[in-house]
Amino acid sequence: MNTALRMLLESAEAASEDAIERIQGLPDAASQLADKDYWGSVGILALTGILVVFLILAILIFFFWLMGTIFKSIDKSKAEKKASEAAKAAAPKPAVETVVEAAPEDDEEELIAVISAAIAAYEGDGGFTIRSVKRHGDGGSRVQSAWRSAGVRGNMSQF
Repeated sequence: MNTALRMLLESAEAASEDAIERIQGLPDAASQLADKDYWGSVGILALTGILVVFLILAILIFFFWLMGTIFKSIDKSKAEKKASEAAKAAAPKPAVETVVEAAPEDDEEELIAVISAAIAAYEGDGGFTIRSVKRHGDGGSRVQSAWRSAGVRGNMSQF
């Protein structure tokens, strides 16, 4: 039986090698296309190529699906961890009630002091004088941002 199988395989290999040599030995393309073995080999090559492409595509789809499930589980565990930490942090604390009432004059003086300190830190030397402090937008006038004003000036400069 082993001998019979070996002989069958050898004859199949010899027949396929003979067919390829025969096709290559034909004088022109028209006679190669007319050969019955030519289209069989073309079909097998095309089918093999299509199967390889779809197999790789299926592997890629599975890989991306697997990565998606892994990252979703990681994100879910992080969200659960944050929720548990937030629940621990939101534990009821004893309420301490403090009421601080400041006169409007104190707020204004404190605001002016803060603005003066910021300008002093910016300028550095202290060679400046603050003459007045006004709230931005008071007086009902329409206030534009510096970027908008620069854009309007740039667009209107040609006129």
